[in-house]
Amino acid sequence: MTAFGVVGKKVESVPEEPPPSKDLGEITTAYGVEIHNKCFEQYQDFIKNYGADYSKCIVDFNEKYCGGFDPDTQALFDVNIIVILDSSGSMAEKIGSEEKIDIAKKEVSDFLTKMPQGVNTGLVVYGHKGSNYTADKDLSCKGIEEVVKLGKNNYSDIISAMNSFQPRGWTPIAGSLDFTKNIFNSSGKNNKNYLILVFDGIESCGGDSLDAVSDIRLEIFDIKLSIIGFATDNNIQQFLTKIAIMGGGSYLNAYNSSDIAKALNGQLLVIKKDCIRMTFLKMSSRYDTNNLNNLNCWLSGYKKESEDFTENVLNGSIDSECRLEISDVLRVRHIEFWYQKRDLEEKNDIIYNKLKSDLNIELEAIENQKN
Repeated sequence: MTAFGVVGKKVESVPEEPPPSKDLGEITTAYGVEIHNKCFEQYQDFIKNYGADYSKCIVDFNEKYCGGFDPDTQALFDVNIIVILDSSGSMAEKIGSEEKIDIAKKEVSDFLTKMPQGVNTGLVVYGHKGSNYTADKDLSCKGIEEVVKLGKNNYSDIISAMNSFQPRGWTPIAGSLDFTKNIFNSSGKNNKNYLILVFDGIESCGGDSLDAVSDIRLEIFDIKLSIIGFATDNNIQQFLTKIAIMGGGSYLNAYNSSDIAKALNGQLLVIKKDCIRMTFLKMSSRYDTNNLNNLNCWLSGYKKESEDFTENVLNGSIDSECRLEISDVLRVRHIEFWYQKRDLEEKNDIIYNKLKSDLNIELEAIENQKN
């Protein structure tokens, strides 16, 4: 005879056994297979010493997804959003009855309040130190500050912080980009990063914005730089558009509070869409890995038990009268766990497809908001 096997699997041959004698005790069953008591005892000893733990091969697909997709909490922990807010002197100019800085603060506050809770947010400010006089230029240009450190959506801290400064000084755009690059680098290079710059002018501190954008794109994985500006000059708008495109994002011009709100809402939808896509990619990877791990676990267990059974037969640890009976029980044991693994895969597949459908519904809803 040969050792137990599964179709398509080659196993080593073992010596033929004589039919069992009549002194093997009463007959019991294991996995639905009849086996004499003496042989059953040897089977139990074999499993105790060599049996594979097939329960480790029947692992559910990430249970936290079973309740569906929650865009506020899932797959967002590695999403970083930093807002750079211009507080230079020109932001004190009014549009209608409101200062530009007040319009920007209000809309940034609303933007962060609507942000999914699982993301990391932070606020960088420039132009809030010194003044826009030449004597204070160096102080103001170097006065870039992370007023709220990047962390789990702490929009309430950001809103409070924005009330603590007023427009005063100069505009170090390049310097602020270099400054935030270091923050992103410290947070982990595999994160999804968004940088939103809200301001009203051009570089006034001697920096090279194009070089700064080029550097940040080279160093920060998958960053998107979006610029929202109050610029009225067409040449400035074209230049800012170029910077934003180089930064993987877009330039959105704002003439009033409604324009900034629309621009920031557009950014919010982009971020939510990216988060959903990230969730799907992670979910797909976890699903595939789960199934592969279950399969490899079963194959490893099957191979080990096959080899250990053959070794025990060859060294005489199993009585010759019991070899066939134990082999039959082990074969059915392997098949039963194989079907348990397969049934679990089918269950996981249902969960996976339901979640995939939920994510597509979320994406469709976001597209409808954009339209």
